[in-house]
Amino acid sequence: MRALEHRVHDLTAAERDEFEGGVAYRNRDLGAVWDLNFVRLDRPCSQPALWADRLQAGLGHRKVLVEDARLVARFGPGLRERGFAERDLIALARAAGGGRLDPEVRELSYDQVRPLRTQVIGEQLAAPDADVVAQVVAAGALSERAGGRWLALVAGDAPVSHCVVYSHDGLAQIEDVATLEAHRRHGFARRLIEHAVELVAADHDTVFIQAEAGDWPLAFYERLGFAPVERRADYLIVLARA
Repeated sequence: MRALEHRVHDLTAAERDEFEGGVAYRNRDLGAVWDLNFVRLDRPCSQPALWADRLQAGLGHRKVLVEDARLVARFGPGLRERGFAERDLIALARAAGGGRLDPEVRELSYDQVRPLRTQVIGEQLAAPDADVVAQVVAAGALSERAGGRWLALVAGDAPVSHCVVYSHDGLAQIEDVATLEAHRRHGFARRLIEHAVELVAADHDTVFIQAEAGDWPLAFYERLGFAPVERRADYLIVLARA
């Protein structure tokens, strides 16, 4: 899983710097997008919070991603003491296949998905800001650099639900599963995911997805056959909008 995710990180970053604890990624033109501007802690290091300050200078936030549960246990308390908010994350996996190809799910270019993505991001942000929405939507285009395939479920004549699928070496990852508020509770996300796991079955053994511990998507993914395989966490301080 980490090899696939690190490949996506590498291919979507404008800048990449290694340090004693891991790697820092930056996309300065999209500074409001936390997922494109972060420090990944891969191994023990001295004072990760200070490294985050140094490597993310000029940004309006500090974000540290920790994928190894042992490093979460070791460094999480110190990051929390320094004011970082911890988000407990769970990676879940299941065998590819066993889903159903849905005639209303289409593979689209990101340019075709962009209008739906704009609506989705506007609904997801607690306090929508036009510049932040524009940056997050622009960031989605970078997914194609990493081979991301966008799937959208069409209801009537318009796409209402989307996800992106990454793959590497027989493993697939599903990300950014979202449905417009007006079309929720109709099973569209389930149909989209079942389509995705069936779509990759021919040349992938396993599919994984990530959820926040304690949030409702975790139980939803488990009902779709995904089982928890790894605990990880990210840590965030928002200073000001860059």
